[in-house]
Amino acid sequence: MSDALERAERRRARERAARHEAEAISERATRELYEQHERLRLLRTVARAANEAASVEDALSTALAATCEHWSWQLGHAWLCADDGALVSTGLWVGRERFDAFQRATEQLRLAAGEGLPGRVLAARGAVWLRDFSRVTELPRNQAAMVEGLHTALGFPVLVGSEVVGVLEFLTERVVEPDEGLIDLMAQVGTELGRVVERQRAADRLVHQATHDALTGLPNRVLISDQLARALSRMRRDPAGCTAVFFIDLDGFKAVNDTLGHASGDRILREVAARLQQVVRPHDTLGRLSGDEFILVCEALAGEQPLAEIGERILAVLHEPFVLNSEPFQLGASVGVTLAAAEKEPAELIAEADAAMYRAKQLGRGRCETYSEELGARLRRRSELERALRSAPDNGELRLHYQPEVELRSGRIAGVEALLRWERDGATVMPGEFIPLAEETGLIVPIGAWVLDEALRQARAWERDATIAQAPWTSVNLSVRQLADPEIMTRVADALARHETDPSKLLLEVTESVILDDVEAGLTVLTGLTQLGAGIAIDDFGTGYASLSYLRRFPASAVKIDRSFIATLEDSRTLAIVTAMIELGHALGLIAIAEGIETAEQLAVLQALGCDLGQGYYFARPAPADEIAALLREDEQLAPLVLGTAPAQTG
Repeated sequence: MSDALERAERRRARERAARHEAEAISERATRELYEQHERLRLLRTVARAANEAASVEDALSTALAATCEHWSWQLGHAWLCADDGALVSTGLWVGRERFDAFQRATEQLRLAAGEGLPGRVLAARGAVWLRDFSRVTELPRNQAAMVEGLHTALGFPVLVGSEVVGVLEFLTERVVEPDEGLIDLMAQVGTELGRVVERQRAADRLVHQATHDALTGLPNRVLISDQLARALSRMRRDPAGCTAVFFIDLDGFKAVNDTLGHASGDRILREVAARLQQVVRPHDTLGRLSGDEFILVCEALAGEQPLAEIGERILAVLHEPFVLNSEPFQLGASVGVTLAAAEKEPAELIAEADAAMYRAKQLGRGRCETYSEELGARLRRRSELERALRSAPDNGELRLHYQPEVELRSGRIAGVEALLRWERDGATVMPGEFIPLAEETGLIVPIGAWVLDEALRQARAWERDATIAQAPWTSVNLSVRQLADPEIMTRVADALARHETDPSKLLLEVTESVILDDVEAGLTVLTGLTQLGAGIAIDDFGTGYASLSYLRRFPASAVKIDRSFIATLEDSRTLAIVTAMIELGHALGLIAIAEGIETAEQLAVLQALGCDLGQGYYFARPAPADEIAALLREDEQLAPLVLGTAPAQTG
């Protein structure tokens, strides 16, 4: 009986043990499942933050809070790597209210690899577990941890690939043994957070590319305008300080690109940026607009007084020679500056500084000019004129007047020069006002095409007029920008064909400067125009810088002696120069045409020198086509004027 009882008792004991073991297994399994669930929940929280966070800081804050809650650790903090690789505090904390001394000690630190817990993580590129932080005496915050009662600490890296971009650290008042599961989990958290940093870097790169100049790394027009707008906003809140905008344009930079190539030009621009950065204050904004144009925005200035000093510093640093291919290269700059008014827009201020810079160019370059109301009025007039000039051809406001080119011996009209006139709102806009504007803006190309077409139409009309015994040739001016137009050959050929004009009746006037920018290209275009049958005249002869070797290759049929020489013919030196120019022209087989003849005395001298043709107020002012047609019909009527003694008065 007792044996049976003992066996039953042993059986019940085995059953209880089995039941307890099963319960323990079940409890462990349940606990493991719960822990796994919680770990997955933590990872999901961090992953969601990584995907949805608006910034790296938002994702780090979420990770800190979720981790401290998951592991019941009292303190969490995030570090990020600065540009120099050192770790700096983000100021992001969980639980810092209870550990103020530790937080203050942390915010003062900047840790290199190997320094402190975060520095050890940075050096190891992996997690570091300190069982009792307060006992590791060589750590910078050891004393603060001891005072606050902090013991176990865990730091792990935020990784982009193998690069440590940040460190998260967690501390607790308990002493906790190393937990490989926790370390593995936090490695995954660090990888998720690394995705946020990588995405932010990509976004930052795109923003930088959109707001900075690729060549120099300086802010571009977009960022300059934004920074200037912010400066103006600060001025409205605090009008005590002044803001100035400097517009810097290099002098002679085009020659670098043309003679040494664009790679050399790029090196110059990078060095210009570096030099300018040396002379500006740390809080000033220096940027590159385009080409060789730079902008400097200076804030908190004490009125206008510092403007001249800043301008002189800029001019001085850019006047120093640049070295290219071991050879010194001298440039320089023209600078315009405007003192900002808070109510103005960034674009207005940049335009004002640009206008002042353009004035510096006009006054001889290598100087700094300040914007004024007079310049402002000129700028507004210029903007208004540009808008009107763009629509002038369509509005029928452009006209051609013609000035006779007279044979000096016979008095007959051999040719006429087509001269552009702009009649706007019942008034005449002077050519000296709108022609340079058309050149600068590029409008000279379409306007020049209109002039060519209208001049050839009128030339053909004179050819068909039976009452005109001898139709004149027509001279049309071509600018440098027109000759650089890839369509110039087609434009001339099409206009000749459209109006069925005899090409020999077209004389295209160009200045010597057209072959200076690109000799071979200029000569190629001019040769092509002569192959169409048109003649080429060198306008303003003697005022350019073309060498005789270039003139020898110039496919010209005439030279036009500039009016500045004719006006001072009574001077013996000028007379010698004009004599030489006429003889040189004849030696090259060219017709010599004198411009600006206004007196009988000038005419007599030119006749004696053997000059072929002349034009000027002495013969006739520029006039509409119908008035010129009347002179052509009279034919010989100009001869008495040529030989007479009663010159027309200049007006």
